[in-house]
Amino acid sequence: MVSYSHLICAKGIYVAIISATVETENPEEEIQPAIGLLGDILEMFVSVSTVYEPIEDGSTNNLWVTSSYDATSHFESASEEILQMY
Repeated sequence: MVSYSHLICAKGIYVAIISATVETENPEEEIQPAIGLLGDILEMFVSVSTVYEPIEDGSTNNLWVTSSYDATSHFESASEEILQMY
């Protein structure tokens, strides 16, 4: 979570991000255990994004494309993908 000390919201307010890979037709229900830990919520936004993967590995044309960002924080999976390419 981030807060006032990070200069992104008012004092006493926290911003939380919950990320998950959707496995059912009801993504909000899937993250309910995490939402329950947050307490009072002033505002909540839910978005679902499709994850795309490259169809080639890039070795034939030197065009290296990573998969779409996934539920990991700090671009962890994308960073690992890039490191594995080299």
